[in-house]
Amino acid sequence: MRQSDLGVAWVVVGVVVGVVVGVVVGQQQEQHRSSDECNVQRKCDDCLQTPDCMWCSRLKELGEGQVVPRCQDISVDSDTFCQPGHSEKIVNNVTIVQSTEFTEAGRDRTGSTGREEKIVQLRPQRMKLILRKGVPINITLKYRQAGDYPVDLYYLMDLSNSMKDDKEQLATLGSKLADQLRILTSQFNLGFGSFVDKVLMPYADTSPNKIKNPCAGCAPPYSFRNDLPLNNNDSLFTEKVRQAPISGNMDSPEGGFDALMQVMVCKKEIGWRDQARRIVIFSTDAKFHHAGDGRLAGIVAPNDELCHLNGLNEYGDFDKYDYPSIAQINKVAKETNINVIFAVSGHEDLYRELAQMIETSSYGKLDKDSSNVVELVRDQYNKISSVVRLTDNSTNSDVSIRYFSKCKDGGDLRVTKECGGIKENDEIDFVLEIKLNQCPKDVEKTLVEVKTLEDNLMLEIEYKCTCDCNTQGLIEAGAASCNSQGDLVCGVCSCHPGYRGEKCQCSNERSDSSERDNALCMAKDSDKVCSGLGYCSCGTCVCKDPDVHGAYCHCNRRKCISGVGDVCSDRGTCECNKCRCNPGFTGDLCQCRDDSACRPGGAQEVCSGHGACDCGKCKCNQQQGISYTGQYCEDCPTCSAGKCLEFRDCVQCAHFDTGKLKGSKCLSCQTRNVVDSLEEKVLEGARLCTFEDEEGCYFNFTYRYVDSSSSTDSPKYEIFVQKERQCPEPPPVLGIVFGLIAAIVAIGLLTLLIWKLLTTIHDRREYAKFEQERKAAQWETAENPLYKSAETTFKNPAFAKSQ
Repeated sequence: MRQSDLGVAWVVVGVVVGVVVGVVVGQQQEQHRSSDECNVQRKCDDCLQTPDCMWCSRLKELGEGQVVPRCQDISVDSDTFCQPGHSEKIVNNVTIVQSTEFTEAGRDRTGSTGREEKIVQLRPQRMKLILRKGVPINITLKYRQAGDYPVDLYYLMDLSNSMKDDKEQLATLGSKLADQLRILTSQFNLGFGSFVDKVLMPYADTSPNKIKNPCAGCAPPYSFRNDLPLNNNDSLFTEKVRQAPISGNMDSPEGGFDALMQVMVCKKEIGWRDQARRIVIFSTDAKFHHAGDGRLAGIVAPNDELCHLNGLNEYGDFDKYDYPSIAQINKVAKETNINVIFAVSGHEDLYRELAQMIETSSYGKLDKDSSNVVELVRDQYNKISSVVRLTDNSTNSDVSIRYFSKCKDGGDLRVTKECGGIKENDEIDFVLEIKLNQCPKDVEKTLVEVKTLEDNLMLEIEYKCTCDCNTQGLIEAGAASCNSQGDLVCGVCSCHPGYRGEKCQCSNERSDSSERDNALCMAKDSDKVCSGLGYCSCGTCVCKDPDVHGAYCHCNRRKCISGVGDVCSDRGTCECNKCRCNPGFTGDLCQCRDDSACRPGGAQEVCSGHGACDCGKCKCNQQQGISYTGQYCEDCPTCSAGKCLEFRDCVQCAHFDTGKLKGSKCLSCQTRNVVDSLEEKVLEGARLCTFEDEEGCYFNFTYRYVDSSSSTDSPKYEIFVQKERQCPEPPPVLGIVFGLIAAIVAIGLLTLLIWKLLTTIHDRREYAKFEQERKAAQWETAENPLYKSAETTFKNPAFAKSQ
């Protein structure tokens, strides 16, 4: 072997050994840190609420002078220091209580009792969890979409006068709508309801004549009417739609939210089935009244989210309760597992934004006469049924749940609650990371529901935060080892009032400490009593600073405080000098978002594959000479995508007073800077955007992502707008006018000249013809035969005699 090769080999060996040693040392340091956190705990409950720690309630008798902490790292063999059967160790545990098999496609769902079996798409259905504080546990759920799933579709229609054409069109398309549903599922029900508005001023004209006949050919107004409960008779649906009368009201917004709330909460009256995909088609061409508008009519009581249909199947308490809020609609829609499809033929932007605020809703645009309603229902149904999304009803911060899945893309698990592109019999795995962040007071169990729109999983979660040796039967009252001044609980003394110390050997009247007591107040790796931050009183440290705590005054709360004064940046809890961050955050002070903040929409790639995630923010790089930018490094000067369209309307409105936005809407736009030229900004890597406005002028601007000071701030972009638009040169009006006049005069003169030329030519031709004919007439020449005949006649004697 050559000397150079030998040198390289030794270098490689050195690097490998260094790495191995580094890993071993790191593991030892981590284990030492964990052991220290355990050893300082003086009570069993505190020990078991510290991750990776266990407690011994009865120590083994060791050699003289040997002191062994009762709280040890869970990796330590308990038999080395603890008597058998007296170690307390909590381990997360999962028990599957119910896991019914998936419903198979094509299987008869009628059970032996004649009742239809429940359709199963999510398993397991019930689990029992025992959780230890600070230690996460993972469970796996499986979802498989069942074929031929039942569908309940309720068509809720605005029947104010402007929707007359839509109602007539829906009546003609009723059978086609039913045929489309049959293609989607054989088990469907159709229902129909209508709404106008509250029959109160100023929403409707309450004068007697207008109540009876609010408009030509209109029926009296009403708030909401359940015209047809859900059933499988599509002919009846068509008939009810055709018979439903058009009505009218005064103001432009309608009372659709009143109607939608009643449709969702009146389960029995509407006919919602327990197991069906529930869909409400909300059809209108107008805006909606919402919470607070009822005060115009003196209604101050908020909507109570209860059913109030009277004997006429109409909403009878419209005059008692205000319109529902958007938050109430969202809440009830999730509770009742109802999908709302806003099918509108007007105010599309309003309802598009509304659909984003209501989790279980979507948006579709109707033609003016609703002629495309069948296609819209089909498309929206496919959209709804092809997506599965998990939610839970956990509202407290004691327990956190994170969702992971590979969906259908494969690859690594990524943080996501939702998977799309699902077809019948597709199977999706979800992994749930469940963690007990803190032990709640006076609560030992809770029930959490994890669900899709059709199925649910019930989690029985038991908090394991206390030791079994704390039970009354295992407590030794007035123990001799506690100098009869305290009770022995889990191997340590709980002193009676007026006494303290490890063995309750000191009275509260005594404040001094012996050398042995001082030894009890010193940590293993410290030569200072109470870490120098307190004093020892009968073997127990009394910390001087309220921010300092711990058995040896070794924990300082200020070490968990960030520069803004919040403990762990208000995103975690301080556990003895170290922050334990809430899910989604990381860093020494929980100041950073984790990698999930660098994955747009739960994407698998960090920073779109064009950068690295640093403290929850993407640091973009160059690839193949292309500079990437944006919150997720998704943008570049040559990328087809970008945010040009997003900023266009604001730039037009604020700088050129053109475009869709007007007036106060410009105020919500990001700050922009006006410059004469954008060349320098483009050279710096900003994205150039060019658009043509309605006046035919081109305007230019650039944008570039700017890192925010905080990982939780909304993304900010630096926008520069070119001061002048590039408009085509204005036409020379005077020149055009005078030119047009000159052209008209020239055309007139030319016409006259042509006419004169033609008449001259014509006259000359006629004159030439005349001359020709004149020359041809030879009356007085001897050569003319007529002349000779006349001369002979005159000279005849007979002619002369007769004369």
